[in-house]
Amino acid sequence: MKTYLPAVVLLSAVAFFACKKKNKGTDTPPVVQEEALKFSLSGVEEGAYNQALDSSFTFKVKVDSKMPEKGVITSLNVVSDPAGIGQDQDAVANSTSATYDVTLKHLKELKTYKVTINLTSAGNSGNVATPKIFYITNKKPL
Repeated sequence: MKTYLPAVVLLSAVAFFACKKKNKGTDTPPVVQEEALKFSLSGVEEGAYNQALDSSFTFKVKVDSKMPEKGVITSLNVVSDPAGIGQDQDAVANSTSATYDVTLKHLKELKTYKVTINLTSAGNSGNVATPKIFYITNKKPL
């Protein structure tokens, strides 16, 4: 038994030091917790039918929660209603401002579109706001 004791102690020490975590400065920094994104729309009535007087229409997006450090990414989905045919829109630039303009373009006369706005944190793709939806019709005045 006495002959095995040094070998067991030696193997235990080797196993202990082999399993010890080594910090080489490559640990990822902790993720900064952001406030959950919330936003509102100005210039349109959410969930309702709105009227454009031309082929383009501008409204405001206001970030109601604390603005993420790297800003927000805004994505638009514009489809004809009720057919669901997509209407291409220009990309909305990332914003670090709490209030910014979004312009819809290429709205055809007497067509109604369903517009869905999505906001995502530029620094944390898991921080996504609840989408906002409204409808808009280009009713060019006579």
